[in-house]
Amino acid sequence: MQKIITLVLAGLGLGLGGLATTTVPGHAFQTKTSFKNIVYNDSHAYYKYRNVAYHAKHPKQNAYIWNDTHTKKLYNLKHYRNYTWFLTATGSYKGSHKWIQVTNTPGTKTGWIYRPQLVKGFNPKGYQIVRRRFKQPEYAGDYFHVKSATKNAYLWNWTHTKKLLNLKSVTNQSLYRSNSVQVRHNGKTQWYYYVRAQKNGKSVFGYAASSALVAGKTPNHLGRNLLFPDDFVTTKDYLQYLNHSKYQKLARSIIKLFPNTPVDLGLSRIAAFNYATNDTWDEDTPEMVSTKGYTHIVSFDSVATYLMKHPNQTNAQKLKAIKRLLAQQGYPQSKRNRLSNYQLGIYVINNLMGGRTDEDGSVHKGNWYGLVIAKTD
Repeated sequence: MQKIITLVLAGLGLGLGGLATTTVPGHAFQTKTSFKNIVYNDSHAYYKYRNVAYHAKHPKQNAYIWNDTHTKKLYNLKHYRNYTWFLTATGSYKGSHKWIQVTNTPGTKTGWIYRPQLVKGFNPKGYQIVRRRFKQPEYAGDYFHVKSATKNAYLWNWTHTKKLLNLKSVTNQSLYRSNSVQVRHNGKTQWYYYVRAQKNGKSVFGYAASSALVAGKTPNHLGRNLLFPDDFVTTKDYLQYLNHSKYQKLARSIIKLFPNTPVDLGLSRIAAFNYATNDTWDEDTPEMVSTKGYTHIVSFDSVATYLMKHPNQTNAQKLKAIKRLLAQQGYPQSKRNRLSNYQLGIYVINNLMGGRTDEDGSVHKGNWYGLVIAKTD
């Protein structure tokens, strides 16, 4: 009679909770490794870290974590004295059932160790991640920004031993939270958010104390040269971007063509998503947004179309064509000067590197042009 053996695989990585089951028919479970009778840990245990937490029994002595074939020493625990290790599987080696597979919090170091060389529980030294939560919106999702531009606060690695960057240097970035961790240090606990920031054009992932962040996207865009319509919070911070970005020169010139028509962020989003031409989207075009609150919308489609067809023209050439097209649509300068009861919606990515990114990460020049006017209810 055949035996049916079910293995429960718990993926550590960042989630410590990915669950998959595999049913293997056969007379016995055969493994390619030197470890036998492997039983993978129930993923539900990871929601209670204390149930699977271990640390070195003698942190100053040699104690090795081995590879799957027990042919190579991967890590010596005395070099990781502040680590807490988490149980992922149990197994046997040469008849001993006291071997366990462990991993660190991010799942970057995994291997087998003789269990008596460990003791149960979190490491009493250093900063220890004792809980991790992914439930939205309480612990994951949403954007945050740095609370203070003058006080030092840091993005840390998971062991809280390396400062990845000073958060006060990225007050102009919106930081997306992918999960939250509770960190214990000297008997006290604090929540940290796992976020991504940009440093020297590269993504940096790390843990920031929740007390150093504020919910919501940043209203500060100084130094940012390429932002998308949903990156803004209010008309005020959108105007900051339009007025200071070195790549918004064409937009600033177009705005001057409507001297008595103030820019409005809501209408600019409508221009970008409902009436624009663009080549920045690799797959589906963006969904249209609600026009509630706006009436008498006039879209200058001929302007957007022309700009898309002539991306390599100079700004002076583009502006000359825009004036001509506006006049042809019945909006010469004399009429535009009288549009004091209208709002202006404008969004421009003007042949800018980084405006389009392929799925493989390749960066290209992109264009996105939208221009409308409308009244508000």
